[in-house]
Amino acid sequence: MKHSQDYYRRVINSLFGVPGQRVKDHVMDQVLNETEAAALIDEFYDRFNDVMLVHFNQAKEDGTKAKEAGHASTPGLPICNSEECEVSEHHNANSGNAPQDRSADAPIQPGDIPSEAPAEAPVPIVASRAESLPNGRSGQPYDVCLDELLDDLPAKLQLEDDGGSNLSLSDDRRLQGTPTAQGAHQLEVQGLDEQGETILQLTLKLALIPSSRDLWKNLPSDPDVPYAKPDEEVDRLSGGDGWQMAMGSQRGRSHAHRGGQRDDHGTIARATTGWNVLIVGDGAGSCDYARQGSLLATTVARDKLLSSLAANEGAALEAAALAWWKGGDRSRMSQALLVPLQQTMITAVHAGHRAIAEEAKASGHPAKAFSTTLLLALHKETPDGHIVVTFGIGDGAVAALYEDRQAQMLNTADSGQHAGQTRFLDAPLFQEAEGLYQRVKINVFSSLEALIVATDGLTDPKFTSDNDMHDGESWWTLYDELAPALSAPNDDSERDPLQDYLSFFVERHHDDRTLAVLYRDSVASAVMGGAEITA
Repeated sequence: MKHSQDYYRRVINSLFGVPGQRVKDHVMDQVLNETEAAALIDEFYDRFNDVMLVHFNQAKEDGTKAKEAGHASTPGLPICNSEECEVSEHHNANSGNAPQDRSADAPIQPGDIPSEAPAEAPVPIVASRAESLPNGRSGQPYDVCLDELLDDLPAKLQLEDDGGSNLSLSDDRRLQGTPTAQGAHQLEVQGLDEQGETILQLTLKLALIPSSRDLWKNLPSDPDVPYAKPDEEVDRLSGGDGWQMAMGSQRGRSHAHRGGQRDDHGTIARATTGWNVLIVGDGAGSCDYARQGSLLATTVARDKLLSSLAANEGAALEAAALAWWKGGDRSRMSQALLVPLQQTMITAVHAGHRAIAEEAKASGHPAKAFSTTLLLALHKETPDGHIVVTFGIGDGAVAALYEDRQAQMLNTADSGQHAGQTRFLDAPLFQEAEGLYQRVKINVFSSLEALIVATDGLTDPKFTSDNDMHDGESWWTLYDELAPALSAPNDDSERDPLQDYLSFFVERHHDDRTLAVLYRDSVASAVMGGAEITA
């Protein structure tokens, strides 16, 4: 280099600087280090100086001739061969060492190189980056802290474009929200310095995977197949004495995805003698006509119970259950209790099984093709307490909820060594005389808030373990979720709230769901009135 670093900076700034702004020194140094700028400036300087020297000599010669002819002389151009004469800080009109006979506002003369830009704020250089965000899933909450994910971020960040992701940038620099779209998205974020100037343009790439819920199809079932029935069903009934009953049964996503039939069935009823009846059945999904098996087992058992409970057997069961409960020794059932149980509960269960056997014989299909579970609960409020008689074979649960957020599971679920393995209503059951009666449970509660009977399509996703099913607070948590759906739909409603409730989504739990509930009128009134529900 022939000249100083500062000389080259000033030349570059005079050539490329924006009026009123000065190119930063480190940028000019980078240009000088990475290009041949200094050599080019030196070459231009030498060539320009040679040309100007020729003109100077010609002007000098012309001036001499003019003087000899008596004319005024023509001043020549001041050309110097040294940096100090032309553009040094000593002679530059804009340098601090220049002669001060020119005013501060005097215009820059030809050949002058400004040493400094006017006192205006320089424009920051804006860097750009592109980064990838962790994948998200549409329909599910997304939450990522940019400071934890990326390094060297500016003092301030602001989201300029969410790219259709439906995400927002919080004050603590977290990208949050529940995206509703799927596919690839680009979010644009600006980084600002402490003065609020943009110094970074950050592009964030986000891939949103489709929600697994969106992948499920909902194909209608074939109404022309044998034993076809609606994909969903709801029933509501007054239980009398301040009680209400509701039943909802809904086809699971595993069946809806292929247009299959609903295998579950449920029913509710009230006998003329004040007994409330709740029954659900879960048809075996691997059996061709399980949907008919659950329908026969529940409805035939219901009809048989309504008949027996309306007669003397109902009164006898009430008296025997209260006497046995008050007797204190509940280790085994007395003969006085076994007789009315056999005439009511056991006879009803056997009638349901017999109906399946007769249908199998008439259709030419094996009885196993109609396999179903059966859960049954009877309730009657008396001056001495709430009598609850239950029977269960298979999985699912029956539970009573009472004061102080306590609850009690009233059946022992049949489960095998493998998922989905259980026991069904079959002929061997009635050959196990002692085992059959052990499936009947009798309880008398001084207070009762609700009685729930549900297939495993509901209990499996709501209770993570068997221990949870024996935990009172877990049942009350379920009931708190359920309570808003117990009110009857408005006239303008297109869908019953109970069906909406049964449509909840939990990964890997897509079985049919059936629920029968006995609850107090006050719950429905509180829900309809918008008040907080208290049990």
